[in-house]
Amino acid sequence: MNNFVQISYALQRQKRAVERTLSARSTEECVVASRWVDAWHRLVQAKLDQVPPAPSQRTSQLSSYVDLRRGQFLH
Repeated sequence: MNNFVQISYALQRQKRAVERTLSARSTEECVVASRWVDAWHRLVQAKLDQVPPAPSQRTSQLSSYVDLRRGQFLH
């Protein structure tokens, strides 16, 4: 499976988890859903960190999306 397809799927799942958090009927349901949000967020971030930047991108364009000191994508 393509890395971008995996990232897209994880983002969709994170969105659904956020929606479940916002529509939770109880505190417990909200806590469980927010844990799923966090888990999907970490997965999305890990997948984005694996994507190498395109060689044609200039540093000024890249700096708005990447923490240049740590070499990680910003969310």
